[in-house]
Amino acid sequence: TPPTEIPTKVKARIPSPSGNKVAILVEEPIAKNGEDARPGDTRTTLEIWADNGHSLTSRIVLSKDLHGKLSTDVAWFGGFSWNAEETALVYAAEAKLSKTASFFDEKKKDDEKPKGDNERADSTGGQFTLGVGKGEDWGEKYTGTSRLALFCANVETGKVDIISNVPGGVLEENSEGGYTLGQPVFTPCGKSVVYVGWDAGGGGSMPRRLGSIYCYQRPAKLYSSSVTQLLERLSSTKDDGSANEKDDEDFACLTPDDSLARSPRFSPKTPDGTSKLVYLCNTPGFDTHGGCMELHSLDWDVIAGSADINTRRILVKEVRLPSDNDAYAQTEKIGDMSFPGIFTNQLPTDCFSEDGEMVYMTTQWGSISKAIQISVEAGTIEPLKFALSSESGEASQAILGITKEGAIVAQSDPGRPMTVGFMSPNAVRGGDKATCVS
Repeated sequence: TPPTEIPTKVKARIPSPSGNKVAILVEEPIAKNGEDARPGDTRTTLEIWADNGHSLTSRIVLSKDLHGKLSTDVAWFGGFSWNAEETALVYAAEAKLSKTASFFDEKKKDDEKPKGDNERADSTGGQFTLGVGKGEDWGEKYTGTSRLALFCANVETGKVDIISNVPGGVLEENSEGGYTLGQPVFTPCGKSVVYVGWDAGGGGSMPRRLGSIYCYQRPAKLYSSSVTQLLERLSSTKDDGSANEKDDEDFACLTPDDSLARSPRFSPKTPDGTSKLVYLCNTPGFDTHGGCMELHSLDWDVIAGSADINTRRILVKEVRLPSDNDAYAQTEKIGDMSFPGIFTNQLPTDCFSEDGEMVYMTTQWGSISKAIQISVEAGTIEPLKFALSSESGEASQAILGITKEGAIVAQSDPGRPMTVGFMSPNAVRGGDKATCVS
């Protein structure tokens, strides 16, 4: 397929696991009364394309009464995930604040009353109250991000609703900020969603928001929430109120003793009904902008739909000083530097090999970036070897993703622009060369 220009109205493109479906997030103008749309008069629509993305099956208009702007920044807060059956999507979006009104607005008192259980009353005089009409954002690049919540959409019925069994509850009105939720991913069983919760004041500590784009030490933990009952309600085609009204079980914290945890990723299911959940973690945390992370794993019981906390393992330990790194003394050096530990923002969306035995990622190794592969069983680390030019030298290399057909990689150096390549499974194992594709 040749390169295709993506229109500016397309904000995200989310292929399903099988590749048969594609969800496209579109921001489109709204024309009122036959006039041209004014700046800012837009709506967000989720288009579902089937038949390998060739036929449009549905368009779901995401109501502004349910949530605000979607977080499409998959490098940090945002994220989209399909369930295994490819019938539902989970995503992060700005929580809807209360409707506010000035003390001087002339309104009938009856108009200020909520009309239903899911509608919130106007907060008179609360336009500038933190947690009511205003939310404290997370600083540069995230000036429009204050308090993200998680939402689930059924792509067949078009129904969308909030995931309510989360830390901090749903849309509490307070000035402490609660939690900001993001990086959601469906579990392989499709019964739960695993996500990251950043402490924005709800955890009892002083929230540190401004400058989050460059500061990776903000307190965060991994949580899981059951969505079985929610998915059943969303899949119902009945509008007579007879749909299942049962609540899902309460959320569970998967990393209660860790100060920093993020980037949850699941391995393919094994025949015995288990899957590995791996994530980046630093138990004590750090005060610098960035720091060395560990790679941890948990067993996820696909049948029970829950994690076994007792199976937690440290696959890659924190490295304090590369020169004194006895734990990884056998790991191949890059230049004269031993393995310095994991320094990365996120794991690739698809970071597991097809058999689930290897995890692939990009990490900072001295002054360059390197793609590495980690054994899930032994925790051994090995640089991924490939060259996309005849003069590779000590070029920076990265792994962009893993597919059943192989690995997509990239390479760059100060005197050469980025080159994208492809590695077959045999090349990943060291038996073949990478193929340059750009």
